[in-house]
Amino acid sequence: MPKRKSRSAQRIRAALLLAAGALLIFVAAETWKLWRSDSGRVMLAARFGLGDPARVTSIVGREIRGGVVAAGVPADSIEESVTGAGVKWRVGLPAEVSPLQTNYSITRRIEAAGATVLSGTEKIGAHGETIVELRIGLSSRALHDVTLVRMPPSAEQRAAEPARLALVLYGFGEIPDQAESFFALPVPFAAAIVPGAPVSGRLFHAAHQHEREVVMHLPLEPIHYPQLNPGPGTILVTMNEARITGLLRRHFDQAGDVVAVANHMGSLATQDMAVMTAIERELARRNVPFLHVQPAAGAVCKPLAAKLGVAYQEPDVVLDAETRDTKSRALDQAWKAALDQARKRHHLVVMMRATPRVLTWLPQATMTKRLGEVNLVPLTAVIRKPVGL
Repeated sequence: MPKRKSRSAQRIRAALLLAAGALLIFVAAETWKLWRSDSGRVMLAARFGLGDPARVTSIVGREIRGGVVAAGVPADSIEESVTGAGVKWRVGLPAEVSPLQTNYSITRRIEAAGATVLSGTEKIGAHGETIVELRIGLSSRALHDVTLVRMPPSAEQRAAEPARLALVLYGFGEIPDQAESFFALPVPFAAAIVPGAPVSGRLFHAAHQHEREVVMHLPLEPIHYPQLNPGPGTILVTMNEARITGLLRRHFDQAGDVVAVANHMGSLATQDMAVMTAIERELARRNVPFLHVQPAAGAVCKPLAAKLGVAYQEPDVVLDAETRDTKSRALDQAWKAALDQARKRHHLVVMMRATPRVLTWLPQATMTKRLGEVNLVPLTAVIRKPVGL
């Protein structure tokens, strides 16, 4: 009996050694494959500091260039130079190429390769140019500094095209019986409608029936909630990601096709990174822009949109109190100022509350002789959707 036990133990040990040997061979083969792949080299460098730094820098640089080209930038607009501090890039963006989309394209490519954007800033230069500066590398060190520059249109280019103004009307839930009259007006505007309310389904249906551009006016938690309440279906900061995504998808189901999502209130929710990440991930998945109305000082929406590749726009003018006045003088003055601003900036997004006063005022205010050199255009003409990359 002892001999049998000894032989049995020897067999078990032999089987364990064989299994361990097979596992080591498998791990060695996978490690070799990882070491030989570009993404593996970057990952090993990022996590363990292994590999040739010059090779890793070159791999990340190749992905930066690929992202820039994928965004539609001509190769001759890309300058690359090696300095003691790493690699510096200067990328001149054509007028039709969005800095946001170029940023997204680069970020997507380098993250797939195992690198990351360590920091990013956006500013307006001395000559009106948009400047985006990205620092790219591994978690432990920067490898590339990328500067994206898009010059503003020249005076000749501005003069060759009329100014464009996109009008978005909101507040239809307060006057549901007059909504159909608004939608039937011979005036181009987008209709912002709040989902989740008892009248929402009827309003969305009517807007689509009249072939209006539809903006989903998403109810988000404000700072003084529930004293200040956006209504049923509000997304709250206490909700987890699954609940936010589920509620948002139900709102999309009710709204149908939308050209953008705007925040309805949300002074608290738009400052919450977890809430806005859940929302903007869904917008990125659906390729829907975010229209950020009156951003709070600590809002995270704009940098998050750049990171996730969501087209982002802020209305330039919001007209509310002027639309409630029984007389139209204040509204006339605000509209004239908006038209003047559109001529100077060449494009403008105006949000205006739909009220009984606006219903009678709007047709006259949008006559050609009053608009002058300003064209009323669809919202989609001034807010860019992310391109598929």
